[in-house]
Amino acid sequence: MVAKKEQPPVLIEPREDLVQAAQKVAVRIAERASEADRQRRVPVENIQDLHQAGMLSVAIPKELGGTEADLVTQVAVYEIIGGACASTAWVMGNHSVLCTRALGMMGEAAHPLLRDVVENGALISHAAIPGGDTKAAPGGFVSSGRWPFVSGSNLSTWIFLSTLVAGPPPNWNGPGSGPVPPKTHNRWLMLPADQRGMTIEETWMSMSARGSMTNDVLLDDVFIAEDMAPVEYRPAPHMPWLPNGPAALKVPTKARVWMSGMMLGIAQAALDETIEFGKARTMTLGGIPRSSMPGNQFAVADAAMAIESGRAFLLQEVRSITNKAIAGEDFVPNDASRMEMAGLVARENAQKAVDRLFAVRGAHGLFESDNFERYYRDVRMGTLHAVSAPDLVREQVGKHLFDIPLDVQPRWA
Repeated sequence: MVAKKEQPPVLIEPREDLVQAAQKVAVRIAERASEADRQRRVPVENIQDLHQAGMLSVAIPKELGGTEADLVTQVAVYEIIGGACASTAWVMGNHSVLCTRALGMMGEAAHPLLRDVVENGALISHAAIPGGDTKAAPGGFVSSGRWPFVSGSNLSTWIFLSTLVAGPPPNWNGPGSGPVPPKTHNRWLMLPADQRGMTIEETWMSMSARGSMTNDVLLDDVFIAEDMAPVEYRPAPHMPWLPNGPAALKVPTKARVWMSGMMLGIAQAALDETIEFGKARTMTLGGIPRSSMPGNQFAVADAAMAIESGRAFLLQEVRSITNKAIAGEDFVPNDASRMEMAGLVARENAQKAVDRLFAVRGAHGLFESDNFERYYRDVRMGTLHAVSAPDLVREQVGKHLFDIPLDVQPRWA
């Protein structure tokens, strides 16, 4: 038998149409960034601009009208939008996660929701941590309680809230599904923004991503029909959310590379503006150009190297896993582990880069009248997200390298 000739990997580049669209819209979004930060709210015009540019549908298949961007393109797009306004990129990223998750959980039942995104620019928010008190009721469920950290909540068209319901899930088939019936199962409550009994409490008085509207959502005896409460679907970390979807979207996305892309964008914007600052300003003492000081030269060099190395590792792994999707190859746990590593390196390097640039800015870096102070605050979000916290990622990667199951004690908490 003649051995099958292996095809060389494709050098995937970001889609030029989406990159250009992102660059064009980023100019307008950047002009509103300072005001969004002060008002603690992303302007509705930003969401409209993202919709017109096809940015809200990057995670939606073309067959449903979406722009269907592969991960390489998504990283480039989020870097551009993140450099313009971190709050806007954060809202867009959380929205895109739910576009994918809704299709994975609901299948064809999610099509009307995704068409609402494509055709009308609907924005989706979500609370991923199960909350509230949800009980079965005739035809559905009744839920009350509080869900924190719902990004984009004030401008959303749809809000998804994760919750636990008593009893095993409908697809539990006895001993074959587990030794004993689970006491609870996870569902997502799909609610329109004007849902009666739902209120948004503006709790996001934060340091970072001030405009992201990552507020609390409260329900007071709200009824949700069963077809609006899909059962949680969560593939293994190395498996795709859309195993039967288009190759561009058929990749594991647990590492949330959109977040890493936007953090690199924040750091790149901070570097670019600091270089211009250093060229134009003189030292407070001595009057010589800031750019002539070796310490400042070292600082911008360190920042540039941190950004470039983080970006290179991230793109290396994003291209590798996208090539596997295009070739129809099976994903393995090592794929997810490497994506987690690359994502964390990018986020931590972005933060290190901005920290290093303070040496050039000096006390000027503290002024809220300049963008740098906002970059310094916003880039810190990259290491605070619960599902991708640095120690959690290191635990997962370390256990993988040691061939230790993830649920083995002791566990990071």
